[in-house]
Amino acid sequence: MKIALFISRKNQLSVDCCIEIINLLGADNDISIDQAYKSYFSEDILSKVSFFDSSKKIETNHDFLFSIGGDGTILRSITYIKDSGIPILGINTGRLGFLTGLQKESLKKGLELLKNNKYQIVKRSTITISSENNNIDFGESPFALNEITIHRKDTTSLLNISCEIDNMYHTDYWSDGLIVSTPTGSTGYSLSNGGPIVAPESGIIILNPISPHNINMRPFLINDTSSIKIIVKEKDYSLSLDSRIYSIDKKSILLIKKSDFTINTIEFAEDNFFKKLRDRLFWGQDMRNTDSINK
Repeated sequence: MKIALFISRKNQLSVDCCIEIINLLGADNDISIDQAYKSYFSEDILSKVSFFDSSKKIETNHDFLFSIGGDGTILRSITYIKDSGIPILGINTGRLGFLTGLQKESLKKGLELLKNNKYQIVKRSTITISSENNNIDFGESPFALNEITIHRKDTTSLLNISCEIDNMYHTDYWSDGLIVSTPTGSTGYSLSNGGPIVAPESGIIILNPISPHNINMRPFLINDTSSIKIIVKEKDYSLSLDSRIYSIDKKSILLIKKSDFTINTIEFAEDNFFKKLRDRLFWGQDMRNTDSINK
């Protein structure tokens, strides 16, 4: 197997996990690490691997990318994966690790399952943003796996955000901002803002206003085949694509739609989406549910 290891920034736990993976996989596999992190590894480890540049798109001849860290590491890794289709195995060395497919404590077992093709691929949709007049540069990765968020900056004033869906007027949001979330992002920022939890392969997009002053506004689900036009009527606001933040200093017309590619993540049967809901988010935790505790 040809595997790229993408690690969390300056995190010793992730570095140690990376070393363990290199030793477990042995010489039978082609392992590469980000050249920016050479200084974190001994000469012995460096002699066993090749190197890649994470500032550039991954070579498509890789079989897998291992994202070693937490959910934030996976979100950073997708700007390297882009539309290559290469499956990502998230290995959690962080705290929550909701998007990751494997806990570091189960590393040896997980690698054996991977070797024997005992895993599933979860196809996660992404959303893409552009500006109608091309007057905002979103760089080489104008897409998000979790959410695209518009939020106020350096002010306590509300934003006025007008929204159209498929060229039909939807509403004007008077709020601190607006979260446009994928199903994957439904368990992130959108959830903490009162949004619904959505299974990752559902064909929807969530529009979720942040602290709306319109008292009758609620999160709104639309089909992911729809196109969204957003007119931000203020000229000073922030916009984020997952963890990447842009400062916008002009009135803008933003276009958001589902991307034409998915991010493929690896899931093992014993750590599926519904088990993560119960274990990480305490979904349905109730002392009466004794029959299902060990499922």
